[in-house]
Amino acid sequence: MNIAATQHSDARRNFGSLVSRCATVFLVGTIALSLTSCGEAPKTDDADAKASTAGPRVLKLSDEALTKIDLKTETVSHKPVTVPLHLTGRIEPDVHKDVNISTRIAGRITSINVTPGQTVAKGAVIAELDSSEVSDLESDLLESRSKLRIAALQEERERQIYEELIRRPATLIRARALFNEAKVNKDLYETEFKRAKELNAEKIVAAKDYMAAQAKLAQANTQFEEAQSNLKREEHLYQNRSMLKRDYQLAQAEADRIRNHINTLTQRLTFLGVDKEMLEDVTHDGQISGTINIHAPIGGIVSFRDVAVGQVVQPSTILFTVSDMSTVLIQADLPEIDLPKVKLGDQVRVKVPSYPDEVFLGTVDYMGVGVHAETRTISTRARLANPHGRLKKFMFAEIFLEGSPQKVLACPKDAIQQHGEQKIVFVKTNDGFVERQIKTGIEGDKFTEIVSGLKDGDVVATQGSLMLKNEITFASSND
Repeated sequence: MNIAATQHSDARRNFGSLVSRCATVFLVGTIALSLTSCGEAPKTDDADAKASTAGPRVLKLSDEALTKIDLKTETVSHKPVTVPLHLTGRIEPDVHKDVNISTRIAGRITSINVTPGQTVAKGAVIAELDSSEVSDLESDLLESRSKLRIAALQEERERQIYEELIRRPATLIRARALFNEAKVNKDLYETEFKRAKELNAEKIVAAKDYMAAQAKLAQANTQFEEAQSNLKREEHLYQNRSMLKRDYQLAQAEADRIRNHINTLTQRLTFLGVDKEMLEDVTHDGQISGTINIHAPIGGIVSFRDVAVGQVVQPSTILFTVSDMSTVLIQADLPEIDLPKVKLGDQVRVKVPSYPDEVFLGTVDYMGVGVHAETRTISTRARLANPHGRLKKFMFAEIFLEGSPQKVLACPKDAIQQHGEQKIVFVKTNDGFVERQIKTGIEGDKFTEIVSGLKDGDVVATQGSLMLKNEITFASSND
């Protein structure tokens, strides 16, 4: 017994074991003892040697040996296996959370309130700019407001006149009085003309008196016709009141035109960056500053600055970049062949070289609508929470996608050992554990697809299977 144990120990030292040498010597010795049937020397006749090399080996282990190597088993069955996909990508800012800031108007920078790396709130004033164009617009605004005051007074005057004409149509009353007066004069001169005509016929009055009466009647008729025509016109105007409102409407139109111009100037100044408080200073106090504030459109970190005080800038100049890195995106290219394995909402695990021992979790939230013609890949994007800002822009990242599960005949990966060029498992039978060669398919995190070599319901050794393989290797070397 001591000689056999020593031989086993020497063989173990030659091949190397994944466990400590002392433990391996003890465990292999235990297995050898169980195989030699407690105190009997191993059989070495030719028939047994041929049987050992002709087919799969059967390892018989005592209960004591099983306990010492802590052997565990698991049943092979059909179950869903998720095949993880490994992609590479890079960290990028979230959509609309990396904003370049420029000005809408040319001008000179008068002050800068931030430095790179500084955190700013949304709407914070990060710089001030002085512009002659803004000064001109503010001056035009002041002038327009003065014109509006004059136009408003004229509008009010015309309104009062119009309302007075509606209440008391003085022109119509005067026209009616003139008409009545002309009618009375006409009737009077007609009577005098008739009397002069009769007296002239009787040769009582001179011819010149008759001619004078006739001239006065003609003049009275003319005045009557003019008064009658004027009365009809005033009556028509009064009945059609829009004509009376014409001057009032013209005054209204002029005031409205100036108001619209003021609104246009105000909107333009606001668009260029003039704050509400600055506009109030211009309109109420008459102060022209020509200054606009440059605000942070989002909250975040100032990640870029390329401007100095006193510098003249144009609308095309990028002055600052503000980045909100509370959430980030990972851009990756998914091979076309793996498209069925990934869908929106799938969870991803992300690792970056800066934090090798940490795993960041994210969710697939975008998949491209087309395949890249040259690389045959699909643009895929996952979103990750980054509350502490540890993930930086353009970091290299490894992405592990869970993929879609496939139901296959699955064997625990712990049960599969590599023996030479073959993959083997140890199947539990009534006689012990039988070595069996297998062919595998897809591999998941814990299970591997079995293409051939096993069937549903087979029980295989998992924990401790390495010790069984080492025993097979040792026995083969002795043969």
